[in-house]
Amino acid sequence: MYRKKLIAFAIASALVVVAAALGAVWSSRVTLTQMAQVNVANALLAEHLEVSSMSYRLFKQLTDEILFGEGANQAKVRNKRALISESLERIRILEQQQRAALGLESTRGTIEDTDDLKAQIDAIIEGFENAMPGATSEADRLNQVRFILEERIDIAFREAINTAVERQSGVVQALNGRINNIQQLIFWASLALGAVAVILILLGVSWLIRAVSAPVNALIRAADAISHDDLSHRVPRGFDVEFDQIAAAFNQMAKDLATRNMEREQAQERLEYLVAQRTAELTDANSALERSDVVRRNFLADVSHELRTPLTIIRGEAQVALRQENRDSSEYREALRSVLEQSVSLSHLVDDLLFVARADTDSLRIDRHSVDLVGLVADVERDLAKLAMEKGIEISTSAPTSLDVIADPERLRQLLVILVDNAIRYSANDTHVSISAQRSEEDVVVEVQDQGHGIDAKDLPFVFERFYRGSGSTDGVGMGLGLTVARAIVEAHGGEIMADSEVGKGTTIQVKLPMVGLT
Repeated sequence: MYRKKLIAFAIASALVVVAAALGAVWSSRVTLTQMAQVNVANALLAEHLEVSSMSYRLFKQLTDEILFGEGANQAKVRNKRALISESLERIRILEQQQRAALGLESTRGTIEDTDDLKAQIDAIIEGFENAMPGATSEADRLNQVRFILEERIDIAFREAINTAVERQSGVVQALNGRINNIQQLIFWASLALGAVAVILILLGVSWLIRAVSAPVNALIRAADAISHDDLSHRVPRGFDVEFDQIAAAFNQMAKDLATRNMEREQAQERLEYLVAQRTAELTDANSALERSDVVRRNFLADVSHELRTPLTIIRGEAQVALRQENRDSSEYREALRSVLEQSVSLSHLVDDLLFVARADTDSLRIDRHSVDLVGLVADVERDLAKLAMEKGIEISTSAPTSLDVIADPERLRQLLVILVDNAIRYSANDTHVSISAQRSEEDVVVEVQDQGHGIDAKDLPFVFERFYRGSGSTDGVGMGLGLTVARAIVEAHGGEIMADSEVGKGTTIQVKLPMVGLT
């Protein structure tokens, strides 16, 4: 509907314009020829000025090259000469058109001026070429340049170009005078028609303002409501079709904003949830640190106790042996044997502590060699056979005939001894311990499985951590360092170690060593 009103207003305005155009047709016919001639004359004048400008730039470039040794860009020189020639050719064509339209009397000398101008430019360029460095002596060259600048450019060329411009300016002024009279007539006629048009337009604008103000005011109220976060406000409908479309778009925008606000609130709630979750994780981590600190303190207390016990025994045996004078050699040997056992136990404890400390500081040295893993497993089985027999435990192995790895043989042996020794010590009497070694697609896998009492689920995640001992820990030194040392050895070789256990059924320790370096 609003479009129809605009069309009606446009038609009324068009009628006014058509009336004005019809009133000006008679003057257009009279001035059409004159305007064409004026255009030609103005174009000629512009071409003369362009030729003058390009010529002076070309002359300056050539003069600088001769006088100051500034190398002229020959491509630009050729381009300027080509542009000057093209401009002179256009001047000739326009002058012929102008002479055909105005007659010889009104355009006398214009064509002849162009020929003279071309001759002057060619003579000047030729003079510059003859005065180039190397063509003549320095004195002759400077005299030639002075002659070109003073006689040909400042006098001959300037006169030629000024004469052509002045003559063409006279033609332009004459044509402008002819048109001026016609323009006066057109002015007064246009003034009368303009007054009528203004009145009609004012009336049309007033009508349009009344038609537009209501929907615009509704849009303003809606915008103000939305700016105050009232996204429930809607623009009323019932105006022209175009304004109803705007209202629909505005209402949809408000609806979309409300949806986005709701999504933002949901996202904020989600963020708050994630922050709370992360806070809980940090709280758990802090609790773990506190637990680790408790374990560390307990560990220090246990270390003190474990160090004190063998030291006390060693000191006591030594004191007793020194106090008694009439003791036979067997008694001294027994005292020395006790001292030796306690020293060995103490040495093992110190070695484990030193090994863990080096692993902590990344200073653990791994001396890699080719190792027969199957033979190493057999050696460990043989070394621990006596301990297994004491408890009636049967040890079985499962491995290929040959499985060579690149590793530190001493550390790898220490790893196997720790795992098999733990399995024997944690197993009940008359049970079974199995050792398996095999090659997978990416790793060499070693598993040690026992039939002991197992590890409680709450202790299982911490069995490899330093300073941690589960409630059922009964290893030889009572420090809980065995699996910590084992993990350090495996990680130093770039592998991983895992534990799986079920209370009452036993524990399986699995070691994976990477294929890198395997033979």
